[in-house]
Amino acid sequence: MSWSPRGQGLMGLCGTVATAAALRLEEDDEERRKRRGATLLRGARFRARGRPRNLPASLRYLRRATMEKSWMLWNFVERWLIALASWSWALCRISLLPLIVTFHLYGGIILLLLIFISIAGILYKFQDVLLYFPEQPSSSRLYVPMPTGIPHENIFIRTKDGVRLNLILIRYTGDNSPYSPTIIYFHGNAGNIGHRLPNALLMLVNLKVNLLLVDYRGYGKSEGEASEEGLYLDSEAVLDYVMTRPDLDKTKIFLFGRSLGGAVAIHLASENSHRISAIMVENTFLSIPHMASTLFSFFPMRYLPLWCYKNKFLSYRKISQCRMPSLFISGLSDQLIPPVMMKQLYELSPSRTKRLAIFPDGTHNDTWQCQGYFPALEQFIKEVIKSHSPEEMTKTSSSVTII
Repeated sequence: MSWSPRGQGLMGLCGTVATAAALRLEEDDEERRKRRGATLLRGARFRARGRPRNLPASLRYLRRATMEKSWMLWNFVERWLIALASWSWALCRISLLPLIVTFHLYGGIILLLLIFISIAGILYKFQDVLLYFPEQPSSSRLYVPMPTGIPHENIFIRTKDGVRLNLILIRYTGDNSPYSPTIIYFHGNAGNIGHRLPNALLMLVNLKVNLLLVDYRGYGKSEGEASEEGLYLDSEAVLDYVMTRPDLDKTKIFLFGRSLGGAVAIHLASENSHRISAIMVENTFLSIPHMASTLFSFFPMRYLPLWCYKNKFLSYRKISQCRMPSLFISGLSDQLIPPVMMKQLYELSPSRTKRLAIFPDGTHNDTWQCQGYFPALEQFIKEVIKSHSPEEMTKTSSSVTII
């Protein structure tokens, strides 16, 4: 068979293309083999990495020694930590054992002590709230009633610690008024001096005395907050003020205190016996600890030490320093302060001239409304004034009067 020139050309072209394709395939196969070889070589190197058998003998020995030292160190640290934990746990058990045994044997006592300490802390923290009631009745800090129809002075003074106090002075203007005694009136633990005006005006009329009513710090229009030491400072400031008044007889200064005011009066008299002519206390207490054990009669309150009390008012101790004439007024129907405390104060008093006036129907705040109340006070004041004469100074007398 013979091919035409055109056919021969076409056949030659096809052969060239086939040859080029074959060469291309061979090149691709060679490239794939090279890539596969490189991949296998990298895998082999990766697998051989870290294997001592692929390293020289000296490096393999060094690597083995390093690994053995690391393992020994880790074992030592691990054993040390385990031993420390065991020792600590044993120590904890040894320490807890006495506590467990002690609580088992004395758990009741420990619990009682905890209750005791808790009560003492609460009492100390909230004692001011339990003792002072300056806002009862309501508006007592906003409105203070003033006397009407009689001459009076609305006075403000400063205490040594700078607290501003409000006083009301009602002067007696009858016969011999320049020689009239002056009564410094310390009220109870609630309200203000305006609430005591009915009682004060009856004193003015029946006893023919000057009256100086005192609002403690934190009460009425007085500044500050009430506290035991604060009330003592207030009483000292009031007495100092009275001594500056040229229109008041300094030789006839009487103190009157009801309830809390009785404790304030006893303190002031114990510190100023040379300036006080006499004291009159009504329905007051021996001390705050005595009152706490009376009002809260459950077991722990009876055994709280004195340092647990923020306010103490230890009248039963201070009365021993009050040697001036003393009148103790007791209402036997007092439901707040046991009347026996007034009798005990009377018995503790060292005064040469002391009286105990007992009113069976007298309540805590209203004993002054009992029949015979003002005559008892009038008789005592006359006795005190008379006792200032030289012939009466050495006489001793005491009496109990039931009215």
